This record gives sequence, structure tokens and C-alpha cells, in this order.
Amino acid sequence: MRYLICILPFLLISDGCTKSSNSVTPITNQTLTTEAVSDSIQYTFAIPKGVFGIHDTLSATLTAYNQSSKPETLVVGYNPYLYTWSLKNESGRVIMFGPMGANNLLRMISINPNQSSVMYSIHQAIADTSGGPVTAGSYVLQWNLNNRVTTLLSFSLNLSLQ
Repeated sequence: MRYLICILPFLLISDGCTKSSNSVTPITNQTLTTEAVSDSIQYTFAIPKGVFGIHDTLSATLTAYNQSSKPETLVVGYNPYLYTWSLKNESGRVIMFGPMGANNLLRMISINPNQSSVMYSIHQAIADTSGGPVTAGSYVLQWNLNNRVTTLLSFSLNLSLQ
């Protein structure tokens, strides 16, 4: 019986520690991630912390991990046809978005089996693109991987600005 009492808290904690399919991300000051798999590629969207200051730099990465046994080639580029991201406040208003000023430069990245590569990253000062002040509160950072017609994968992470 005493072993059950010792093991029960561990089981409860470990049961809630999966990174995939996190529809509601807890706001902490630890790295937050969400994942999705498409074909043989596991995509991970991550921010270094869940709490940012209103004058901080927003940082995020989208990483691709090749789960297959053969090399995979992905097309990346700073073009809204390939990806878009936005930071929305509690009322759903977009205060930041990207990419700003797209270009048509595309590149191919080859990822070997069981290897990963950062596809995209954000390092942008937090600011309201409409020119208004940034206020403290809860926000959602959303990232969409697109093709020319539709969104292929969508990622969302909750964060807080203080």
C-alpha cells in the first residue's frame, strides 16, 4: 500500500507530460512546444518561454525532424505562400504578424534520417503593428505551414506578456 502512495503521484504527473496534441498550452516560463507529423517529418514549433515582457523580443522556431530511413528534402523560404505567423491578443486581434515583406528566394534543405533542421525562426521586438501600445495579458502565437492553396499544418502556443 505504501508503494502505491509513492507511485501514484509519479503516474499522475507523467500522464500529463506529452508534448503532442496540446490544444491548451500552459503558460510557464519554460520552453513550450507543440508538434505535428506530416508524411515522415515531425514538425516542432517552440518558444523559449511562456512569459515575455512587453518590451522583449519574441522568439520562436519551427524545426523539422526526419523520422524516415531515407533523406528528405523540404522547400523553405520567407514567403507567405510557405508560412505565416501571427500573435493575437485575448480578443483575437492580431498585434504582430509575418513574414513582413516577402521575397521569392526559396531554398531546399535536405534532412538525413533521424536528423533535424530549423526551418524558420522569429526574432522580432514585440510591438503592435498598428502603432498602439502593447498591453499585458494572454496571447496566442500561431504558425501556419502553407502551400499555394491551403494551410497544411497549423500550430498554436499560448503565452503571456507582462
